[in-house]
Amino acid sequence: MFKDTRIAFKVYGCTLNQADALSVESFLKSNGFKVVEQIDDADTVVVFSCAVRNETEDSIISETKKILNQGKKVVITSCLANSRPGRLINDLPNAVILIGGDNAEIVDALRAKQGSVLYGKTTLKPAQPTSLIYPLKISQGCTSNCYFCLTKLARPKLWCRPSSEIVNAVRSAVLSGSVEIDLTSMDSADYFDPPATRLPQLIEKIVNEVEGNYKIRVGMMNPQGALKLFFDLKRALMFKKVFKFLHIPIQSGDINVVKDMNRNYDPLVVVQKIIELKQEIPNLMVATDIMVGYPTETQEAFEKSLKLIESGVFDKIHMFRFTPRPHTKAALLKQLDENLKKKRSEIAPKLLLAVHKRIAQFLLSLNLFGQAPKVRFLLDIYCHYVLTILTRQDQPCIQTNL
Repeated sequence: MFKDTRIAFKVYGCTLNQADALSVESFLKSNGFKVVEQIDDADTVVVFSCAVRNETEDSIISETKKILNQGKKVVITSCLANSRPGRLINDLPNAVILIGGDNAEIVDALRAKQGSVLYGKTTLKPAQPTSLIYPLKISQGCTSNCYFCLTKLARPKLWCRPSSEIVNAVRSAVLSGSVEIDLTSMDSADYFDPPATRLPQLIEKIVNEVEGNYKIRVGMMNPQGALKLFFDLKRALMFKKVFKFLHIPIQSGDINVVKDMNRNYDPLVVVQKIIELKQEIPNLMVATDIMVGYPTETQEAFEKSLKLIESGVFDKIHMFRFTPRPHTKAALLKQLDENLKKKRSEIAPKLLLAVHKRIAQFLLSLNLFGQAPKVRFLLDIYCHYVLTILTRQDQPCIQTNL
C-alpha cells in the first residue's frame, strides 16, 4: 500500500525550514503515513532545500544524487525548488520537484512519478509538538528587497499566521511538554495581525494567555524593522517567559554598503539602539550576521565592520563571505577579487575569537560546576545561543560552541 512507504526528511537551512518540515511530518503521521528518522531506512526522502548560498545549493545537488543512486525516491521542496527549479530539473531529472506546497500537495508529490514537477500552495498548519523545543512559524516572506537575497524570490509574499492560531499552537505545545517556543520567520519584525498585533503584542498575548513552564525565543529580525519596534520590544523582552535574546543581522558596519544592499538603516543608529536596550536589560544577548566581500565593499567599509566586532556590542557574530546568487541584483555588479574576499574573511575570525574569549572568561568566573543556581541563571541568558550546559546527576559538564 502507498501509506506503507517509509518516509524520511532531510532539512537544510533555517528554523523556518525546520518548522515547515515538522508541519509536513506531523500531517503525514496523523494521516497514517510511516515516517522514519534515518534516510537509510526510508523508501522516499523529502528534502527541504535552502537557497541562501552557492555552497549549500551544490551540497543539496550532490547529496540528493547519492540518495537517488541508492534507488530511493526523492521529493525536493522549499526555497531551492521555488527559486531554482531549472537547475534541479536539469541536474536531478529523476527527482520530484514541488514548487510551493501545502500539506495536501506533499501527498501528491509522494504519489507522483519520478521526474514530475508539481505546483502547490504555501501555507502549512502548525506541527503537532513532539519535543522540548518547538519551532513555530509565525510568518513567511518579508517586506524587504535586499539585492543579495535569493530567498526573497523563493518566498516573495508576506504572510502572517493569525495571532489566535499562534496562541493555540503554543498552548498545545506547552501541554505536550515543550519548554522552548521558537517563533520563526524570515523577518519577525514584519509580523502583523490586523488591526494592531505586531511582534511585541504577539509576545505579550502569548505570555498572558498561555500558562505553564516555558520560554519564548524570538526569531531573526532585520534592523529596519527592529528600529520601529525597539520601544515595545523592550517591554516584551522583560517578561520572565522570554529569552533575553535578539538576532539582528546588521550585515555591514558601513552605511554606504548597507544602502548598496538596498537595506534601509544606518548601522551606527542600530548599534546605539542596541546599547540603549542593553542598558535597560543587562542580561540581553544580541547576535548578528556580517557579510564580507559585498561587491561595493571598500577596505574602509570592511574596517568599519571589524570595528563593530571589536566594539563588543554583539555577543554572537556569524561572519560569512558574500557569494553572488542567480537572479539577484548583487550578482550583476562587478565582483571583488576572490583572493581579497578570502583574505578579509580570514582576518575577521581572529577578532571573533577575542569576543568569544571575553564571554568564556565571564562564564568561567561564575564557577558553574556543581552550582545549580548559577547554571539556571546562565541558561536564562545563553541557552542554545552561545553554549549549552549539560548536567547529569553523576557528572555535570559544559559543552560550548564558542
